[in-house]
Amino acid sequence: MGMSHFPSSRPLIPAQNLALGRLATQSSTLKEYGPVKAGAGNAVDGKYDGILDHDSCTHTEQETEPWWNVDLDSRHSVSTVIVKNREDCCGERIKGAQIHVGDSKAGHGKDDPICGTITDTTPGSISTISCNGMEGRYVTITIPDRVESLTLCEVEVYGTPVGDC
Repeated sequence: MGMSHFPSSRPLIPAQNLALGRLATQSSTLKEYGPVKAGAGNAVDGKYDGILDHDSCTHTEQETEPWWNVDLDSRHSVSTVIVKNREDCCGERIKGAQIHVGDSKAGHGKDDPICGTITDTTPGSISTISCNGMEGRYVTITIPDRVESLTLCEVEVYGTPVGDC
């Protein structure tokens, strides 16, 4: 007979996006757009719209090693970070962006350990980066070693709180 039976009575708990509505900061904001249209909080507003003019993406000035950071409010074991790329143009700007997870704001989070790197530069792409339980309060996205604009249209962070044992 050898059929295995999985218990069906256990409800599946939907994962909670830890970044949604949290305090986000970035290295600069494109001046002609300003904080409402291109501010750091646009990446955690719950909207996946990838068109910059729709006021739901972030956009830094073109600068050396731009960064974006979200404060999860407490330490978490981070399983996954999902990043929605801009879709109306300029998808290649996100090439090589590094996801950092940790507890330090030193270097605006750039000194925290790297969980992964974004390689898909297709406009509107959704990159799912597995962090395998890396622990930290801050998730930072940086573009290392070049002058670039960092544009993020949504960032979702999934994981579980780290208990104080």
